[in-house]
Formats: sequence, structure tokens, C-alpha cells
Amino acid sequence: MNYSFLRQLKPSIKICGLKSEEEVDIAVGAGADAIGFVFAKDSPRCIDRSHAARLILQLPPEILPVAVVQNYDDLQDFSDWPGWLQLCGEEDSQIISSAPCPVIKALQWNKDEVKSLDTSDHIEAILIDGSTGGLGEMFDIDSLEKIIDTLKKPIIVAGGLTPTNVAEVIKKVHPSAVDVSSGIESSRGVKDIALMCEFIEAVIQTRDA
Repeated sequence: MNYSFLRQLKPSIKICGLKSEEEVDIAVGAGADAIGFVFAKDSPRCIDRSHAARLILQLPPEILPVAVVQNYDDLQDFSDWPGWLQLCGEEDSQIISSAPCPVIKALQWNKDEVKSLDTSDHIEAILIDGSTGGLGEMFDIDSLEKIIDTLKKPIIVAGGLTPTNVAEVIKKVHPSAVDVSSGIESSRGVKDIALMCEFIEAVIQTRDA
């Protein structure tokens, strides 16, 4: 597959927590570059692998499917996963290096941890959130702005992003990608199609600015 995620005009767009064929079709049609499928059991966005496999059949070759997990027991379960893994828990360097797919390491904003991960040979990108994931909490964007130019890894900004604030965040830190889930929901775990399209359009407009 020829994924365009993180390899095109910045920022790329990852839409996370999709659960239906309609959501996937609209996200892809609107311009998403990656779709996150959540396998964290405590999340209201969690689906099973067979459900995800059916949704992945809808993805064009250039759209990246991302398996979102948190402290998963055995990552080798994803040895047949056709995309990347997003690790959102306390996975250490040994677990990360053993992953059978390219890894996005997600973490709650911590400058020192970000700098440490930036030297890892075993991750493709660092996703920075304001929480442990999926809670819609923004972190201190100003602090990231101060160091982002010193980082080598692609940075994905998540947490608290919405159609109304994403352009401002992009203007400040110029991330490689942005990630949204709760910021385009009508209620926890329920995607709002209109908000999803507005978010994607807002990001695309920053590329042309």
C-alpha cells in the first residue's frame, strides 16, 4: 500500500474512533489521510477486529488504517494488521521495538518524554495529547511551540481539537499531522458527520494558506 500519511503537504489528517461504513466513506471522501480504529476495551469507540476488517475494505490504498491500543497484552496479535499501530499506554521501549507494525507512540504532553522518544529508532511519529487519549483535553500548545523545531520525528497533535480551533493550533506549531476524535462528536463515542467534514475542511484550508 502506498500510504500518503505524513508524506504529503502538512498537516496530514487522522480521524480516530470511526465505527460505521458511512463514517469511513465520508471521512475518506472529505480528505482524511488516516483512519484510527480503536481496540481499547474501555473506550466508547471500541470495535472488534472483524468489524475493523470490514471497514478497512472501504479504504483506498493511500489511506492508512491505524490500530489504536492501550497496554495491549500481546502486540503480535497485530502481525497481520495492514497499517500502523498507535500505542497509547505505558508501553516501554522493549514493547515498542517488538511491535509487528510501524508505531505511532501517543503520550500525554511531557516535554522530557517527547524529547526522549524523539531519539527512538522504533517509532514513526509521536502523538501528543492532553490526556491519556480520547477525552478531548488540550495541552499547552505554547510549550510545544518552543521545542517543535528541534524535534526530528513527525509530531501529531491531538486532544481538544475542533473545527473552530484546529487552524489556530496548526498556525502555531505546524505539526506533521492532527488527530481528532471527541472534537467531532455529538455525544461521547458518537461521530457528527457535519463536524467531521468541517474539521477536515478547516485543516485543508491551512495547507492552501
